[in-house]
Amino acid sequence: MPYELFLARRYAFSKRRENFITIISILSIVGLAVGTGALVIVLSVFNGFSSVVTNIYVSFDPHVRISALTDTTNNTAGGSFITNADSLIRIVRAVPDVQAVAAAVHGKAVLVHYTLPKVIDLTGISASDVRAVSGIGHSMVAGKLQLDSNSIVVGQLLADELAIQLGDSLEVYSPSGLERILTEPVTPRMRTLFVRGIFSASNRDYDAMNAYASPETARDLFDIPQGDATTIDVRIKDVRDANDVRDKVRNLIGANYNVQSWYDLHTELYSVMQIERWVAYIILFLIVGVAAFSIFSSLTLTVFEKQRDIGLLRALGSPIRSIRKIYWLQGTLIGVIGTVSGCAIGLIVVVAQQQFGFFPLDSTVYIIPALPVELRWQDFVSVGIGSMALTMLCSLFPSRRAAEVDPAIALRWE
Repeated sequence: MPYELFLARRYAFSKRRENFITIISILSIVGLAVGTGALVIVLSVFNGFSSVVTNIYVSFDPHVRISALTDTTNNTAGGSFITNADSLIRIVRAVPDVQAVAAAVHGKAVLVHYTLPKVIDLTGISASDVRAVSGIGHSMVAGKLQLDSNSIVVGQLLADELAIQLGDSLEVYSPSGLERILTEPVTPRMRTLFVRGIFSASNRDYDAMNAYASPETARDLFDIPQGDATTIDVRIKDVRDANDVRDKVRNLIGANYNVQSWYDLHTELYSVMQIERWVAYIILFLIVGVAAFSIFSSLTLTVFEKQRDIGLLRALGSPIRSIRKIYWLQGTLIGVIGTVSGCAIGLIVVVAQQQFGFFPLDSTVYIIPALPVELRWQDFVSVGIGSMALTMLCSLFPSRRAAEVDPAIALRWE
């Protein structure tokens, strides 16, 4: 063992004449452990909530969505439609990692049940396609996913709000041509549909606003020509590759279409979550900063206490870089112990929460029974590197002060 490391270890853990210096070193280790442990736990909680939100949205939203930038047809409905949906589907289906592709018709509609109106997002898509590109097939809580010419499937909160039950008839009105109603004696587009199923997406916005019908029904309501679509929804094998697949599809189909990944569809939500994550990281890292400053104080006091030892080492021929290395290693050793202890504490707490759920959540408010946590090795690396870098930085100044001690002055009265 190099004598610099041996002396650094002795200085860090041996009894000193000044007991309060030892206390400062202990508090530094405790502070580092608390700070790094808190960072690991908080980042794991953010990871858990992010995964829950991602699973909810990804289960129902397409991984990649294609829509038209400009109106590519001469109809007067006022929307931007994809007129070559079949050819685009063939192109996208050939892209690697693509699992399923389907054309869909989206639009706003007014749903009326027993004179109770509700504005909804109506999606026209076949039952086989919606099973392939979304998770609605696994989320049916009543009835079945039947989307024929006179059928509709609604969200659970929407059904509760309008007192809808299986088999009820609903009147669905389209906003298409509303401007003509004001000037001409025409009736709005309307279809009477029967409720065949109710789904629960574990998302209040989805359950309260979404309904599904056949593509023919949606095209008739929204005055969209046969074969046209408003979007092409894509499901891929690994959702983490959504941005890569988006870029490949964009290069293949050209600039006349808007290609978005699931992250692009919810960019505001994920931006807020990322900001919250970074703010929490910075605030909690201040605890590590306080502990690192304690190490700085402890090492500085140790330099003054050990001036005689420094003088003896210099007189025995120890070079300046070795003196500097002793105190730098002492601070680094304290940092390693505090950082490793904190990461271990964080790991134990997170694993215990995953296994036993010590921090439950109100099931009437939240869709998950306990506080979600998820371990990621990147968090351990970032927390460990940040803590150690700050500790080593705070050890530089005291080590330089130790190297500047004049052995003649230190040993003058010895």
